[in-house]
Amino acid sequence: MPRTIPTEALTVSRIPDAEADDIAFIRFAQTLNGYTEVGGEDASALGTYLKERGLLEGLDAEQEAELGLRDLRIVLFARQRAHYHQGGGWGDHDPLMDEMRMLTGLIRARVEQRGPGVAVWRGDITTLGVDAIVNAANERMLGGGGVDGAIHRAAGPDLLGACKAVSEVAPGVRCPVGEARITPGFKLPARHIIHTVGPVWHGGDQGEAALLASAYRSALWVAAAHELDSLAFPSISTGAYGYPVDHAAEIAVATIRAFLAGHQHPHRALLVAFGEENEQALRRALGEAAEF
Repeated sequence: MPRTIPTEALTVSRIPDAEADDIAFIRFAQTLNGYTEVGGEDASALGTYLKERGLLEGLDAEQEAELGLRDLRIVLFARQRAHYHQGGGWGDHDPLMDEMRMLTGLIRARVEQRGPGVAVWRGDITTLGVDAIVNAANERMLGGGGVDGAIHRAAGPDLLGACKAVSEVAPGVRCPVGEARITPGFKLPARHIIHTVGPVWHGGDQGEAALLASAYRSALWVAAAHELDSLAFPSISTGAYGYPVDHAAEIAVATIRAFLAGHQHPHRALLVAFGEENEQALRRALGEAAEF
């Protein structure tokens, strides 16, 4: 699977500044993985997309103004591929690199114009190059099924050791329901993993809503304490724990929006959907009619 940063998750801290060296711009363009945004797996699909929009020969001022963040991302990725296939290197003046720097500057400016916010992205949370992904863990923090197991597998065996090193607060409990803990991301593209434990659904009359909101809020507090800008959440408690998807989505969106409005960090939160039902529930909670 590609290791990518969705457009919706971009924060200024993830974008090279004007003084960065060439390799930083190339690595940034690579992480954007434009192929996945144009409905195809190969360069021909990307080439068709760009050719139809008159973007293969560079951008004029009018095109720069009209292109959205998603389009700029795809064009930058295409420039990176062209740089690679034409044997571009570092140390020699390369017009393609000049274009990549210009495009990155435009992306930075567009991201700076956006305020903090919440977005939905459907895909594999373990592929995301955000500051931290959130793990829907259990109280023992020793791995499990669903997203918990997927994160442990992708992060590698060092994650289990880091989780075991977290102090127990009760026999067999490292992270109580509604709280959060942080570990490194190890082999993940995300720098950190924030582990939080959601409630098991028992019908809704045993404080499940408050506990679910607390799980999201605790993860956000940990991100804020570590000054993390971009954070990706799975749908906590909606799998084996049985929480109704629509109700859980409403709590997630309301809790995250309220937190972002009052804190400098994180700047962007991404709600990662694992299937169509989950995605549509999240988009309804956000009031969206269509995908980004």
